[in-house]
Amino acid sequence: MKCILKLTTILLLLTSITGCEEKDKQAQTPEPAVFKTQLEALEKAKQVEQILQNEAAQQRKMIDESTNNQKQ
Repeated sequence: MKCILKLTTILLLLTSITGCEEKDKQAQTPEPAVFKTQLEALEKAKQVEQILQNEAAQQRKMIDESTNNQKQ
């Protein structure tokens, strides 16, 4: 019975060590080029969104100015 307990303990320790090593290997792998292109596309979309928001703000400002000028 003690032999089975010792064997089980050793197997659990070896399994946990092996599992940790696998996670370390996965963490060290560089991200694939697929993610790089997706991140670049996302960044470009954010830039376009910022341009559109700036243009919309300018348009609102012009509308507000023209509306205020018509009231006077």
